Amino acid sequence: MSEKLKYVFGPVASRRLGRSLGVDLVRPKICSLNCIYCEAGATTELTLKRMEYVDAEEVLKELETFFAANNAPVDWITFSGAGEPLLNSRFGYVASEIKRRFPQYKLCLLTNALALTDETVWSELNCVDLVIPSLDGSNAEEFEAVNRPADGFVFADFCEKLIAFSQQFKNDIVLELFIVPGVNDSDEAIERFVSIIRRMKVAKVQLNTLDRPGVVADLVASTAENTGRFIEKFEKIVPVEAVGPFRYKSASLCSNVELTDVINSILELIRRRPGTVADISECCSLPFVEAQKILQELVQSGLVISERKEARGDFFSVNTHHLQSKGE
Repeated sequence: MSEKLKYVFGPVASRRLGRSLGVDLVRPKICSLNCIYCEAGATTELTLKRMEYVDAEEVLKELETFFAANNAPVDWITFSGAGEPLLNSRFGYVASEIKRRFPQYKLCLLTNALALTDETVWSELNCVDLVIPSLDGSNAEEFEAVNRPADGFVFADFCEKLIAFSQQFKNDIVLELFIVPGVNDSDEAIERFVSIIRRMKVAKVQLNTLDRPGVVADLVASTAENTGRFIEKFEKIVPVEAVGPFRYKSASLCSNVELTDVINSILELIRRRPGTVADISECCSLPFVEAQKILQELVQSGLVISERKEARGDFFSVNTHHLQSKGE
């Protein structure tokens, strides 16, 4: 494409959305947060004020230009980019126009959700197919430490309005939570997150952690074991997906093929050498609780047997008698 686009970028291969065509509705780097982990760099204009930061008609013109000149496959048109999309006061107009002009594409919004404290903004999202808001603090202190919001932000109000928005929104919501070890991952924080999420209507919670350098030096990623603590608690109330360095999906989010692959990996492992839940959890990159659940189901099915050894507890191995009876 000969014409350089300012507000439309991609399509990019998104680990969450497949082929995603990005739409940027603010100039770099205008945002209502200055998150310590942001890979787009530090916020240069920290504000809660909504205004037409970039021209809505120019954005729509660029989309027309892109689709007229490009046959690249697109799964989603996603509002994302350098800052907070909802800070653009004409977000609702742009979203509705994209749906009118390009109805074959699904719309996604990545948002920090601070603008949703204004209930008049809610109707602007009616034509968005998927909203991915973030919640990185279970209380005001954690939110302040991780997200560093603009002056005027009140955590309690934000939290209540986010819950209320989720309950009335008609399309899908995926809540994103960024784990910062030592800041928002205490047992008490996890329980507070559970209390908040329990009141929300979301399709799943997506756990993320540091994958690329952030704004603040010396941040570290959450380990698989640490992320597993969130999974164990959250999965009792909502499906969970972990992205970033450690990958995980609740069984209800997996296709039959994905679940079969996990089971086959476990069977192949213990066919060669019996192992404990901890062994299998580590070797197959599964949270302990998920490995335990799958093994219990395999024992009940007769495919796997367990044998208690006093030194290290239960060891699991393939039931060769069962396989022979099935002719395998």
